[in-house]
Amino acid sequence: MATTGAAEQRQLALQDLMDRYLISQADEPEAYRRVALHEGYLKAWFHERPRWRILSGRGVYRLERMPSQVLFHRGLPRLRSPLSYACLCWVLWFAETLVTTARDWFVISELAQRIATVSEGRFTLAERSHREALVQALQFLIDLGGLLLRDGDADRWVAGQDYLGEPPEVMYEFTEMAPRLLANFSYESLAVAVTADHGRRTAPPTGEEAPPLTRAWRALLLGPVFWKADDPEAFAALEANYEAVYRDLEASLGWQVELTSSFARIWRTTTARHAGAVLLDLYPDPGEEAEERHTRYLFHPILLLLGRCQEGVAAGRWSADADGAVAISAGELEDLLTELRSQHRPSWGAALGALSIAELVTVVLSEMRRMGLLRGPDRFGRCWLLPAAAGIRGRYVTRETGARRAPEPEQPQAQQIRLF
Repeated sequence: MATTGAAEQRQLALQDLMDRYLISQADEPEAYRRVALHEGYLKAWFHERPRWRILSGRGVYRLERMPSQVLFHRGLPRLRSPLSYACLCWVLWFAETLVTTARDWFVISELAQRIATVSEGRFTLAERSHREALVQALQFLIDLGGLLLRDGDADRWVAGQDYLGEPPEVMYEFTEMAPRLLANFSYESLAVAVTADHGRRTAPPTGEEAPPLTRAWRALLLGPVFWKADDPEAFAALEANYEAVYRDLEASLGWQVELTSSFARIWRTTTARHAGAVLLDLYPDPGEEAEERHTRYLFHPILLLLGRCQEGVAAGRWSADADGAVAISAGELEDLLTELRSQHRPSWGAALGALSIAELVTVVLSEMRRMGLLRGPDRFGRCWLLPAAAGIRGRYVTRETGARRAPEPEQPQAQQIRLF
């Protein structure tokens, strides 16, 4: 039954919060109005299921998504290096320290010096790449609406170019949105994140305490795939409450839950914003050009690679373990991608086709991790294809004229999968 009136507005408001980093009254007045109108319902909905908070300020809302597992492939892909991500965290920490000074403005040299002091050698002004990482983080905050550029040229500061004999300087100002971007993790969670092996087979717990069903809700809503091996107790709770979760999610958001013996995931059956991102990150982050991510063609080598891996499993080259994962070395994946690249590179677009094989491997495996299809490599070079990868593959088909078309996803067990 189609939702109408208040129920439809609540559904859209839930999607608004799930789809955005921040909801600003100035930039998105309709989304802000929906959340403000149904704020009590929305806060109760997220508290009762994943136990997340809705943070509010003057003219802004944000859903604070606290994970129960450390997923190293998730985060902000626009920040192209771990240092850029670290710089973002340091900038937000710096914003918190300014509260005691009763000012919101700062100059970049002041910020950089503070970061260099607290980073214990991880950030230094002497390295151009470090200055670039800091500017990337600042620009990301500008695009989110948490920061304003008041004066100066950041590129000139990165290059160290004097102007009229004066050293380059840039002035910024934090907006009221900046504090809403902070998340309050426990010290136990931070200790887990720091010491965990980024290439391990299963995702370690964050240390944030929550009941099993709450953890299951978090895994489903954060997506894209909830693998049983990551949290067997939460998966068992989902199995025991599957019918209730299915009905709840369908009524509240218009989405459906798929549950198998080894994984679960949400299918967004509505036409909400970013619905395609459930399987592929087809949309750029704020301020990012889509062409930078090669999103138009990236699914080609991914689909073809998954097909080759499935053929290898069928032929006995690899086998699935008890949790449904297939162990395969990073070297073997690179060999398969090298072969596919030599055969199909002209069909992958100019930008993706111009990448070296090493760059292609990095981009493809990174996106597969984000799609919930791959883990690793660990320090021994081992990767694991997760169970969800078994249901997706692609192949090129040709018309009678011989013209090549994009790879079409095959349909496992009548399951409808639309990737493009």
